[in-house]
Amino acid sequence: MGWAARRFLAPDPRAVAIDVRVVIPARDEAGVVAACVRSVVGQATEVVVVDDASTDGTAEVAAAAGARVVRLEGDPPAGWLGKPRACLAGAEGATAEWLAFVDADVVLAPPALATMAAATRSTSTSIVGGLECRTFWERLLLPELGLALTQEGFPPGFASGQCFLVRRDHYEAVGGHGHPSVRGSVVDDRDLALALGGHDARLAPRLMSARMYAGWSQIRAGLTKNAAALHRRPLRHLAWLLVPVASRRPWAAVVVSAGGRLVAGQNPAYGLLCPAARVVLAAFSVESIYRARTGRTVTWKGRHVPASPGREVSVPSGSDSSSRVDVPIN
Repeated sequence: MGWAARRFLAPDPRAVAIDVRVVIPARDEAGVVAACVRSVVGQATEVVVVDDASTDGTAEVAAAAGARVVRLEGDPPAGWLGKPRACLAGAEGATAEWLAFVDADVVLAPPALATMAAATRSTSTSIVGGLECRTFWERLLLPELGLALTQEGFPPGFASGQCFLVRRDHYEAVGGHGHPSVRGSVVDDRDLALALGGHDARLAPRLMSARMYAGWSQIRAGLTKNAAALHRRPLRHLAWLLVPVASRRPWAAVVVSAGGRLVAGQNPAYGLLCPAARVVLAAFSVESIYRARTGRTVTWKGRHVPASPGREVSVPSGSDSSSRVDVPIN
């Protein structure tokens, strides 16, 4: 928790605006993409929304909000996942000094990108922000997950794909999201950070807010998709989740959960259900490990996504997955 306190990043009103292209990968995000675009247009040189074969009018909503739209059709080629393909397509042809990759469900505060650039001496930085929770399951599980990760200590190479800022020349030097370890990864943010080296991840609840998942189904699919890939020592992660509530003093975990939620702007009463929340999160991790080790996939936004990093997904495509970095549009 002390480490986390040192990683907090507050808005810096004196930070100088930067030359940055914001890339927003979006698949069926018509309900949220406009708010995201509006939050970045005033702090970006240009805003590009990459519509990844959406079926809900995402492109039209994004264009009306002020973004330039790049459309992708069909599924990504073998060896690629949808988000890395969309990010690489959005970065193509950029001349700005910086690139920022921002999830469509994110809303950034006006000084966010300038503050991030001013605060880091690394070639890339990312932020984890505040959580917007609307349903019971979101309020119960997501703040508890953030608290558990903070207590455990973020895994090596931790990065946040919600808002990832990188110097364009360094991004291009490693092949960006076309890097062999990134293009097919379900934790592409972490693997891009590792490819770049020296990543600077921060906690910035006053710079960013996001609704990560909408309800039980999305929470289960999202966490099952990511857990095995993110935690390469699964037994250690399960121990960090369960030991605090299985000890002789489970009330201590309840107090910490309630306090952490209060500090994060969440309802502290949900801390009373901390043991139940951690058991559910552990169950998602076990399911993720099982799916990863047996080759089973998770359905996410209408596509079958592997539950482990680097596994190729066989989908119809006319493109190959060689080491050459191209933007796989078809």
